[in-house]
Amino acid sequence: MLIELDDDPRYRRVTFRWSPQPGARVPKEVVLRLGTMTDRAFAEGKLASFLFEREGDGWFKTMRLRSDLRCVYRFFLDFEDELRAGQPSRDDWYGRLSTESTVADPLNPLTFPPIGGDDGLPSESLLELPDAPPQPWWRPRDSTRRGTVTRYELTSSILGNTRRVWIYRPAGHDAIDDRVALAVVLDGDCWIDIDLQVTLDNLIAEGRIPPTVAVMVDSMDQTTRMRELTGDGHATFLRFLLEELLPWVRERERFTDDPARTVIAGQSMGGLTAAYVGLHAPQWFGSVLTQSGSFWWPRGSEFDVDGRALIREFVAAPAVPVRFYQEAGLLEWLLLDVNRHMRDVLLAKGYDVNYREYHGGHDWACWRGGIADGLIALLGSR
Repeated sequence: MLIELDDDPRYRRVTFRWSPQPGARVPKEVVLRLGTMTDRAFAEGKLASFLFEREGDGWFKTMRLRSDLRCVYRFFLDFEDELRAGQPSRDDWYGRLSTESTVADPLNPLTFPPIGGDDGLPSESLLELPDAPPQPWWRPRDSTRRGTVTRYELTSSILGNTRRVWIYRPAGHDAIDDRVALAVVLDGDCWIDIDLQVTLDNLIAEGRIPPTVAVMVDSMDQTTRMRELTGDGHATFLRFLLEELLPWVRERERFTDDPARTVIAGQSMGGLTAAYVGLHAPQWFGSVLTQSGSFWWPRGSEFDVDGRALIREFVAAPAVPVRFYQEAGLLEWLLLDVNRHMRDVLLAKGYDVNYREYHGGHDWACWRGGIADGLIALLGSR
């Protein structure tokens, strides 16, 4: 990968290259899967704009990109010679992306781990251009005292299933009193994959947040996640949090009963659910951290009159004592407008909202830094 200056200092010219190994099968086409940008191009029928050009025995693709971009990417190797003539169906295209034909960039040493058991796919490549927002908290530091993470199995009679729950205890937790903060983090299996505990260690060691117990709740599988984190599942999942999870954690850990120091955090559908929890249980969760919240939910009715249901709830309900940290990516073409709508409603209702937009997509590489910023905003010195 080659990064070059552009005539406009706000941009860079980035050239990606790929060549087959000696004796390896040679594809007919190579496609750049550049985060959310390629997904949007596919949705708009413009996938051909992400096809590589041939150069001798290899392929290359040059893109003009804003210099504050951060995203993950892969190369898709097409052995069927179909993509230049026309786009495959949606199911066919996304089915292909989950095969061994999707590879990381061999010329880029920066990688991002597969998240949530991503169908056995290898690590993705990471693109961070020079003006991307700094992310200083996720790298391990030799000088930082480390907390511990313990994995449990929790059976829920309310949800009717058993899931993994990870509890992070900050260093020196046994000497900490009951005022320790609490963060309940949805999609905990994903956060374990990218070592959220390292971020927590560093934030606590630097005094950016108080000592904090973090409870990372497994989302199990996509079917369960969609059932629990949308629509009618919200009320049931909230009962699980209040009647089962929090009492279960309190049997094992000491933490505050101050809702202002108790955070519920989620991404995408989890971000939608975190906002729901804040609205309906402010006496327990007084701080909401939502990243790329799916506030469009649901979609599909005529004129979309049933869409943005949770935003409508916030409009109709009296404001409650909850603070928000909310962020969304400028490249999230399906989510950006609804996140701005949610922000505007919260501000109009008088909520304390810290809102941020970053130049990226629906991307764990962006959320990894954003969750630290959100915890600082919600739990740090006021």
